[in-house]
Amino acid sequence: MKIAIIGATGFLGSNILKLIPKKHKIIATYVNKEKKRLKKKNIKWKFLDIHKRDKFYNYLNKPEIIIHLGWSNLPNYKLKSHLQKELPSQKKFIHDLVSSGLKNIFIAGTCFEYGYQEGKLSEKNFDKPNNYYSKAKCELKNYVIKLNKKFEFKFIWGRIFYIYGKHNSRDTLFNQIIKSSKKNGNKINVTGNLIRDYLHIKEISKIIIQLSFLKKNIGLINICSGEALSLKNLVKKIANENKIKPKINFKKTKNNNIEPNKFWGCNKKLKFYLKKNNEKIKK
Repeated sequence: MKIAIIGATGFLGSNILKLIPKKHKIIATYVNKEKKRLKKKNIKWKFLDIHKRDKFYNYLNKPEIIIHLGWSNLPNYKLKSHLQKELPSQKKFIHDLVSSGLKNIFIAGTCFEYGYQEGKLSEKNFDKPNNYYSKAKCELKNYVIKLNKKFEFKFIWGRIFYIYGKHNSRDTLFNQIIKSSKKNGNKINVTGNLIRDYLHIKEISKIIIQLSFLKKNIGLINICSGEALSLKNLVKKIANENKIKPKINFKKTKNNNIEPNKFWGCNKKLKFYLKKNNEKIKK
């Protein structure tokens, strides 16, 4: 099977590349020429800036499945360019793919689409985006739903919650925790009582591959653990998994205008489709 991964040098993309079986042919795209690219016999790398070209489906060698993870200017969620520049290019990109014959696409969404809603959030909750990035994502999702009624393709909108794990290019909380455990590491401040929904990067990568390979018209689906976890307990989890003793100063919650203090995802729909995947493998 031929699979294209858009944004294959990113955090998710680079981990997904490692997990796809070698029997599949992969077209992997990149924008940043400085980032390292995984070298495997079944991977063909292509430069792709969706703002500067068209005829994407042919350029990607007409894949059977596309896993679309690409989005510019992250993690700066407040830039107007998400709506003004990125969104039109994303619409053009996906329209070209599905109108040219693409049959299956996974698109990365974000839990920020829920906005300032607290508690356990399911796919039935309304979109309430409150920053330019999440507003652009919601608009793109609605656009893809309209395209889905016009063209014959199957899509998955994976609303991804929080990821933890080693990141090679960003100074994430995980990286800071690891650094703080070293002999000369500095103590870090962590808002310990924030409640979130976390999955390890390897687990999320596996889920995205499993869902994509089902080739079903799933639509919107939460990609999450379904569990409420405090940042304090996440730190303990990371410490135990890596057998380290980080230097942490836990502080009280401070409100922000992007997300609530306590929210996590419902993974009932995800469990249903992962079960479908396991049944498919057994056959």
